Amino acid sequence: MLNKFLAFYAIVSCCMCQLVAKQQGRQALVPWQTNYEQAVQQAKATSKPLLLFFTGSDWCGWCNKLDEEAFETAEFANAAANQFIFVKLDFPLYTSQDPQLKSQNKELQQKFDVRSFPTVIVVDPKQNQQMGVTGYRPGGGKSFADYLLKMVNDYSGYQKKMGTLDQTPFSGEALKQLYHQAQLLKLAQDAAKITKKGMSSDESLFFMKERYKYLAEEGHIHSQEALSLKQRLLKADPDNSKKVHYEIAVTDFEAYIQTMDKEGDSPELAVAPLTEYLEKFGAQDKDNVWRLNILISQVYLDKDKIATALKYAQQSYESAPSSVQPELARAVKNMRSQFNLN
Repeated sequence: MLNKFLAFYAIVSCCMCQLVAKQQGRQALVPWQTNYEQAVQQAKATSKPLLLFFTGSDWCGWCNKLDEEAFETAEFANAAANQFIFVKLDFPLYTSQDPQLKSQNKELQQKFDVRSFPTVIVVDPKQNQQMGVTGYRPGGGKSFADYLLKMVNDYSGYQKKMGTLDQTPFSGEALKQLYHQAQLLKLAQDAAKITKKGMSSDESLFFMKERYKYLAEEGHIHSQEALSLKQRLLKADPDNSKKVHYEIAVTDFEAYIQTMDKEGDSPELAVAPLTEYLEKFGAQDKDNVWRLNILISQVYLDKDKIATALKYAQQSYESAPSSVQPELARAVKNMRSQFNLN
């Protein structure tokens, strides 16, 4: 009996040793920290970007997969271990966690608007700005390290271009690329600056639309600037050949939906941009007729105006391509059944 116990103990001890060795190996490969403020100070002192790894160590399979396939590999360490200051921000469900650490991680989740796991964010310590964001990526440690380093390099190139924005003559296409990068990095002030310059470029129509959308999203759709932009946009595409009228209608609709929800406006006011568009351009823009009708139907359905919602749902079905009709037919049928309509 004693021999069996000793044998079992030896097996357990061996397994524990292997586990400890693996954990020590992980620490040696990538020097993870958990204190964000200390990591920020270290990043500033070394001029290295922060790498924030938002993970759920005891429940998130993809987080552990990223750990095993990338962060815990020698290939990753050789390529990137000395290039970043690493911070692991854990959100365990079944493991106890220090209250201060839990509070810190929650604040950082809100600060960086992290909505899924795993999320990896690279941060410029000098500017306190995101340099890039990603999740799980297949390919192993070297591939993941290369992707992160490219992210840093692309950000550096972006910053150089922004530094010369006022002095350098950029093409409209180059400004569009810079604008999309600013949006990806969530740099609203940069995006606004690029938009202002882009409105005087050969891509002025694109940037005017983007500016109008921004004003609408910020609740300024009735401002003098927005109204002036709208007139310029509609005038630039009078026959809707570039679908400017369509984009304006959808932008206005989305803005009015927000107003309806906040201020209790009527659904008729919210859907007016769409119904007006359908009356004016529905015959020539058949591709979007069914889409707009189903949007209108949903608004009325949310307000319990069932008969009107059903009318637009039926119109959506009739104008939809054959590939979409079965799904819309089910929606109409379910609507009739739910409200006992024949």
